[in-house]
Amino acid sequence: MSEEKPKSKKMLVIIVALLLVLILVIGGVAAVLLLSGGGSSPEHEAEVAHEKEEPKKKDKKKKKKEHEAAPVFEKLEVFTVNLAGENNEMLQTEINVELLDEKEKEKLKSYMPKIRNNVILLLSSKQAVDLKTAEGKKKLIDELKATINEAMGADDDEGVQSVTLSSFILQ
Repeated sequence: MSEEKPKSKKMLVIIVALLLVLILVIGGVAAVLLLSGGGSSPEHEAEVAHEKEEPKKKDKKKKKKEHEAAPVFEKLEVFTVNLAGENNEMLQTEINVELLDEKEKEKLKSYMPKIRNNVILLLSSKQAVDLKTAEGKKKLIDELKATINEAMGADDDEGVQSVTLSSFILQ
């Protein structure tokens, strides 16, 4: 009987030591999770819900950040068209487009025949009186951007980012 008591005391000490080590390990893991933000706070849950609702907006922002390098411009050409109306007026303009990257520039070049056609149709449908004002020119720039992107099959966040007119002559 005298040997059973020391063995049971040793066993009790070992069990208590193991429990203490286990408690310390669990406490350490909990501390790491709380300090690293692994806990689920209301702000974190709201952020996760917001990310699920708007993944496209986040992708667009990511694309813009990736493409904040030097802009890529491409000169299309000089377009000379007869304008709509009875006055036989003409428009001669040079168009430049800003693209996201070189990949989009190559895509633009491959669609150039279709783009030229659509731009000529758009320009020739305009009347000189509408193009003489700054507002009319801004509207034309927006329409050119949409027309070129449509011809390329590009979304608004892809393809042409902006259109500039290097020359604009009405006769």
